[in-house]
Amino acid sequence: MLVQLRAEPDDGVLTTLDLYTWLRRDPDVRDHSRLSLDASDPSGETMGAVEVVNLVLGQTFTALNLALSYANWRAARPTAPAISLTVDGRSIALQGVSEETLSRIVELLATGQTDASDESPRADDSPEPV
Repeated sequence: MLVQLRAEPDDGVLTTLDLYTWLRRDPDVRDHSRLSLDASDPSGETMGAVEVVNLVLGQTFTALNLALSYANWRAARPTAPAISLTVDGRSIALQGVSEETLSRIVELLATGQTDASDESPRADDSPEPV
């Protein structure tokens, strides 16, 4: 499952790099996912600025791991701008480390894992039945 994290535009590049560095140092994240940086604008208008943390979660990585890593990062940086978490085209804005925020992270990731496991490859290019 692909998870994208991006900071608000005001300080997005620095915050994104800081979050990426934090996640790379977290053994649960580092050992159970693939982490990379990307530019969010493929047209090149941002001159290749790194704006998105891509996190490909392995099967052994749980939503709670990411929620806890985010909570620890946020606790160390309470004034950091909001972070957008996107999974399967659904996004939520994260600010602070309340129980509600952590629950929203877990819920979004759990929904993404359920959706991915419910998908089965189609033998032809016909549209999904309605």
